[in-house]
Amino acid sequence: MNETVIDIRQLNKAFDKQTVLNGIDVQVKHGEVIGLLGLNGAGKTTLMETMLGFSPASSGQVRLFGRDEAVQLSEPVKKRIGFVPQTDELMDTMSVAGYLKLISSFYPNWDQAMIDRLLDEWVLPGDKKISKLSIGQRQKVSILSAIGHHPELLVLDEPVASLDPKARRQFLQTLIDIAGGGEKTVLFSTHIVSDVERIADRVWLIKDGKILVDAAMDEIKDTTVRLHFPNGELPELGELHVLHQRQAGSQKVWSVTGWNPMHEQRWRQRFGDALNIERLSLEDIFLELHG
Repeated sequence: MNETVIDIRQLNKAFDKQTVLNGIDVQVKHGEVIGLLGLNGAGKTTLMETMLGFSPASSGQVRLFGRDEAVQLSEPVKKRIGFVPQTDELMDTMSVAGYLKLISSFYPNWDQAMIDRLLDEWVLPGDKKISKLSIGQRQKVSILSAIGHHPELLVLDEPVASLDPKARRQFLQTLIDIAGGGEKTVLFSTHIVSDVERIADRVWLIKDGKILVDAAMDEIKDTTVRLHFPNGELPELGELHVLHQRQAGSQKVWSVTGWNPMHEQRWRQRFGDALNIERLSLEDIFLELHG
């Protein structure tokens, strides 16, 4: 299946004349696992909420599953989506089991056996009132309510932010299992680089409402480099995008994305052995983007 599950075209969003999303243009195919990586305030939550129709866009277009405008999702399409917000919307007066039973009533394909297994694995007491849960426990309940119906598209906004290290590892393994085999499309946001490296097969790096890098995990490391070169006239940049630049004595240090063998040939012709090309880890790239 090669269905386009998420199709975002020139999406812009502003609050009180302040631009929050700036020309977002991305498409996601069935079975992809996307890690949306950015600092707090970069636009991750706004992108997800606008994509799902919780907040109207200022301009641009969003289509899910190839036919529905995000602001007018049909009920059948809504049932194909699972969403975990950064701040949960649980019902404090209910027990964990009672709340999940309520959610299950909306989905004929609810997998109670899976929910019972995860309640046990995650040590969640079904009879405990939601108001008595810790922040991390509430996050687990929110996650369960989003995955119980085996959604085709799973959208998670900082899903592990409130979990302790052990619970985080458990959830990430669950997410790997859910996404395994390419049957589910997953978009999850985080500022934890190691989580993206463990799960995602494609990365979006977002800063100031712009997706500056959109590439497969292997590709992003191959095409993003740090260049050390002497002052002087530069070769044509072409499609290179400069993430960060600084001066180090008589040397310029640039971190760029879009690097390929053609660029290397051109830059070698200009600087020869004076050019030093440094390969970067995803964490290096993330830090350079916010340097």
